[in-house]
Amino acid sequence: PSESFLNGVDQLVKDTKDIPMVIFHCCGPKAARIYEETRNIFHEPSEAHVLRGGFRHFGEKYKDDPKLVENWRDVIW
Repeated sequence: PSESFLNGVDQLVKDTKDIPMVIFHCCGPKAARIYEETRNIFHEPSEAHVLRGGFRHFGEKYKDDPKLVENWRDVIW
């Protein structure tokens, strides 16, 4: 993960302390591991998952599902 992720992981953990599942993409596996390890030190354990195929694959598959995606714009993604 980038240096900015490492510098911000403590704040991310604080901001998501009440969220039971966090999903990562891009540099997901390493970021998810670091997030989960940090979270388990400071708060209740949570689930950290990696979005298989990345966000682009997720968007292509679910962009028309209003329960999962809103304001999808093909020109951006």
